[in-house]
Order: sequence, then C-alpha cells, then structure tokens
Amino acid sequence: MQTFLFIMIKFFRTESCPSCRDIENALKELCLAHEVVVVKAEDDIPASVAPDTRLPFLIDGDKLIQGSNNIIAHLSELEEFKSQWYKFQSDACYYDEEGNIE
Repeated sequence: MQTFLFIMIKFFRTESCPSCRDIENALKELCLAHEVVVVKAEDDIPASVAPDTRLPFLIDGDKLIQGSNNIIAHLSELEEFKSQWYKFQSDACYYDEEGNIE
C-alpha cells in the first residue's frame, strides 16, 4: 500500500526569526497539513520563488505571503474559513443574535 502526503502549505523561516515560533504554533493549532523549512542556505528556497523574496514567507497553494504580520493575517483568514466550513458541514441551522439564518 502506498501512502501519499500532500503538503499544501510550506513555511520558510530562518532559525533566528523571533516571530516565527508564533507562526509555527498557529499552523499547528489550525491542524492543517504544512511543512516548516528552516532556511540555512539559498538552496533551501525553491527556484520558483522570486530571488528578492524575503524571509519569513509562506507558500499556500499558488499564493506567496511574505512577512510575519501578513502570514499571521493569512492564517487568521484560514482559521475563519475553517470554522465556517466545519460549522456548515452538518444539517443544523445556525442563527445570529438577531434570529437571522446564517
């Protein structure tokens, strides 16, 4: 039996990045398939990434997100999408505080 692993999210960082631990923790809490690449040499960065790309950066499918604040904002969007996805995967109805169907 063959096992295939599909990693959609790749997070590239340096060892000394102060905010990267928070990003890694957010990725773990989201429980999404991801890979963390600690960049020690230029060979660790895919050739398909523009040479002027700054670390840290995250690749999510065909999106490249640079900078800790932008990455955290992207992960917040994914968290919201994930919560909405799970919320509407049942046959229950959801109402907001004013009684409107969501």
